[in-house]
Amino acid sequence: MRYTFGECRLDTSSREFARAGAEVHLSPKAFDLLRLLIEQRPRVLAKPELMDALWHDTFVVEANLPVLIGELRTALGEKSSGSGSIKTHHGIGYSFVADVRESRSRTGQAPASSQRVILAIEKRRIALGAGRNEVGREEACDVFLNDASVSRHHARINVEMAAVIVEDLDSKNGTQVNGKRISKATAVKDGDAITFGNVEGRVRISRIANPSTMTI
Repeated sequence: MRYTFGECRLDTSSREFARAGAEVHLSPKAFDLLRLLIEQRPRVLAKPELMDALWHDTFVVEANLPVLIGELRTALGEKSSGSGSIKTHHGIGYSFVADVRESRSRTGQAPASSQRVILAIEKRRIALGAGRNEVGREEACDVFLNDASVSRHHARINVEMAAVIVEDLDSKNGTQVNGKRISKATAVKDGDAITFGNVEGRVRISRIANPSTMTI
């Protein structure tokens, strides 16, 4: 998955981080911390939760966490803890507050579609690539939804040349289009609501004059 915010870009497939078009080195733990904060946004992640995720089964002192946060702020070009992408919740933990655009990493993508498709979920804006986009609670899914009502492999959104099709993957809590549970592949249009379990998203579709020049 590729996350773009401000002048920064994080690619989880290649494990690359770039700012203003230039690659910036992050230590492995700092990279994992940034990815975790972005994936869980806007939720506040408590320090014990972060410590367990980053150093599972390894004893480290809590002071290591602010060191990683400082490394991230330097990489992001942000000096103050009171502003910027990472917000400090004193005595509690941290959250990621910047607006983020999501898209699939370029590797292995299908040929470009003639339309740009965005799935809007709360503050998230997820760009769906041409071809199959899997939705679920599995982190490897193209659209990762960390919600207990969502199955690990919940649904699939197919972006074709002139259509967008959603299908449920025998999920436990079902997939709905405009409030109606679907049992077969269903076409959706601009403005339609798709609900995965208890998570609702809104489809935004715009036409592209020349698909071969589409960039994200």
